[in-house]
Amino acid sequence: MMQKLPHIVTLTTDFGGDGPYVAAMKGVILRDAPGTQLVDVSHVIAPQSIREGAFVLGSAWPWFPKGTVHLAVVDPGVGTERRLIAVSISDHWFVLPDNGLVGLVARRRTIDAAWSLAWPDDRPVSRTFHGRDLLAPAAAHLARGGDPAELGQQCTDLVSLDWPLPIELGPIVLGEVIFRDYYGNLVTNVPAAQLIGPGWGLEIGGEEIRNLVGTYGDRPPGSLVALEGSSGLVEIAEVNGDAGRRLGIGVGATVTFRREFPR
Repeated sequence: MMQKLPHIVTLTTDFGGDGPYVAAMKGVILRDAPGTQLVDVSHVIAPQSIREGAFVLGSAWPWFPKGTVHLAVVDPGVGTERRLIAVSISDHWFVLPDNGLVGLVARRRTIDAAWSLAWPDDRPVSRTFHGRDLLAPAAAHLARGGDPAELGQQCTDLVSLDWPLPIELGPIVLGEVIFRDYYGNLVTNVPAAQLIGPGWGLEIGGEEIRNLVGTYGDRPPGSLVALEGSSGLVEIAEVNGDAGRRLGIGVGATVTFRREFPR
């Protein structure tokens, strides 16, 4: 007989690496759904950065098996009237605030259904820690195969994410840095597939980079390079270095792509 695998719940938050908050949510999940496999996606999302949380969640979730529950808490509006939701997309569950955090997932896939989480009558809820008192119990309920209708009422018209899109101006494409990773690589919002053919160059932070390379090691250490990253987006890196620190820029910086970059 094939052994039944444990349910998986991933966690993505801006809670940081220290303190009791992540552990408290994990405790609730393990209490309510014993045997659940917990996977930390990231807990160092920039504080209150819904866009960064959406990018990290949107980049990670497709690689998990169907049935995974993705619990994400980047919640600047905690304690206000904003909704908490459970969303079904492509046989995955997303349990999070309705503030655009599910935005990149929803942009690329069809939402099958969504539920607005109801406040429980049988236990107290902290106005400042809905991740522990509302979202984690909902994630555990879904992980153990619970009926989503028991969580609340179905809902529509989810809050959309204000996401920057590249702007094409003839031979110029204006992009923006949307994520700075652990290595200091700067991920832009420009798909590499949008830059058809050779001869593209870019300007960022006062530096010019000519042509995209295949990988980081295609240039000597210390070189600034542009390449297609694992997400399919163009990213800027310093070989064996930190491009963000070298250029003194981060999320929100403008990137100008030009065909036949001037010499």
